[in-house]
Amino acid sequence: MKIKISSQVLAALTWVGALIVLVPESAAQTDVQTGVWTLEASVQRALEAAPELRAADAEIAVREGELKQADSWPNPTIGLSASNKLGIEDGRSAADLTQLVFSQPLPMRRLARQRTMAEANLAVASANRGSRRLLLEREVARVFHAVQLSTSRRALARERLKLVTGFLKQNRRGAGDPLVRFLTPLERRRLAILNEDAQQAVLLAERDHDKALIEFRAFLKLPVNVPVELAPLIAPAMPSGMGALAQSLENHPVLVAAKQEAEAARAGIAVADSQRFTDPALNLFHERDYLNGARRTVTGIGVSIQIPLWNSNKGGMDKAKAETMGAEARFAAASRDAHIRLEQSHLQLVRLLAQEERLRINLLEPAREVFRLTRRGFTAGELNVLTLMDASNTYFDANSRYLDLLQESELAAADLRLASGASLLNSSLEAQP
Repeated sequence: MKIKISSQVLAALTWVGALIVLVPESAAQTDVQTGVWTLEASVQRALEAAPELRAADAEIAVREGELKQADSWPNPTIGLSASNKLGIEDGRSAADLTQLVFSQPLPMRRLARQRTMAEANLAVASANRGSRRLLLEREVARVFHAVQLSTSRRALARERLKLVTGFLKQNRRGAGDPLVRFLTPLERRRLAILNEDAQQAVLLAERDHDKALIEFRAFLKLPVNVPVELAPLIAPAMPSGMGALAQSLENHPVLVAAKQEAEAARAGIAVADSQRFTDPALNLFHERDYLNGARRTVTGIGVSIQIPLWNSNKGGMDKAKAETMGAEARFAAASRDAHIRLEQSHLQLVRLLAQEERLRINLLEPAREVFRLTRRGFTAGELNVLTLMDASNTYFDANSRYLDLLQESELAAADLRLASGASLLNSSLEAQP
């Protein structure tokens, strides 16, 4: 049994701009089980199968390994020495173990600085995963709406073909009937041309639909034998105001990643400063020597510290400072570009929605009414084929343009989600009425 979904429910599920509906896993599974794919269910399925996110997870694991390693102390060293020194002293002429040295480097402040840098790098990797997820959601939306558009175009082309074929069949069945519109040979030829044009439109629409469906199946990893039915293409809702969107922009994964890169670069300065000197080493030694005519054991402790006479790591410090300046500049550029993209995406969506409403009211609905009246007049013999063809082309061209606007509006909504940094599956922002 197929469940019918009303246009009001579908409109409520459509997320545009900062309006994002939280779709739980059970809801997505229900959509799939009924055979109707929504955008939310498609995105969730694509994210589960996306190799891009697995690569991002691997990068996070790399950074977690670096963080774990940043807290590790350097390993100690043990030195053993053996010689015949004692044998020469006491005349035994035997080689003996004469020295045991244990050395432990002391990292001092270096570990804390390394950890701060590793934590920032881990935050960068996590933010980059969020960016990849947003980009993947935008790509899935493009593929999803392409299938929606191709499905609608195919239905429109089939409707056009059905109407033209109906006129031809009606004339053939009604030969000799005075109540049936008589077609001259020229009119029949023109209708035949219109019929073939409709046939070509159907073939083109089916070809485009098959291409879009292949890409959709690939993103969601759907088998070829699984039927695919998508929710209908409808106009998205009006987005939130720029104030609400701008407030949430600071949490955009791209900006978070750029900010954390600057933090990591600043931590790199401290790490470079701690590397100006090698770690001091604590040395414990145990020796056997010949003192006062007898073999004796000597135990001692010492500390070794490097003297930076020739190399103070000045080049490393300058490099870290320059990298910090570059990271801060990239963050400023990313912030500027993010605000530009957000304003442009918001303006684009608002303009498209206004254009869609204007086209629907002033062009599509009048064209539909004119086409209906023209068909009635043609059937009654009051209008000729040229008038019918003109009304038909106007009506179907208006429908085609309207479908294009719907798809552009949905893509603009996806661009606004990407620009605002809001995920389709998880957001607490609400759209304004």
